[in-house]
Amino acid sequence: MSLREELLAQEYDERTKPRGFVYFTDADGQVVAKTCRKCRELKHAKNYHYKSDGFGQLGPYCRACVSVRDRDYYVKNRERVKQVKNAYYHRKRSEQLSFNLFGDNE
Repeated sequence: MSLREELLAQEYDERTKPRGFVYFTDADGQVVAKTCRKCRELKHAKNYHYKSDGFGQLGPYCRACVSVRDRDYYVKNRERVKQVKNAYYHRKRSEQLSFNLFGDNE
């Protein structure tokens, strides 16, 4: 049984967005499942990252597609990512060392 058939059997409302993306809502109007914009597969809401301004407070891409996208970016831009992370580490480290936690004025 496919996910679509399973959701229809549970009597969720099937709706379609203007570009043809399908999503299912429960009686309260909460999005239960939706179509990923990249792989175009229907997946449960738990397979999407939270996004406060996204449709149904979900991101447009499923977790698997985001993972592949982020991995590809890292592979293509490895040196740049390492430089940015290193600069962030050293900036935060110097902030922490300069912060006097105990108020000792010795």
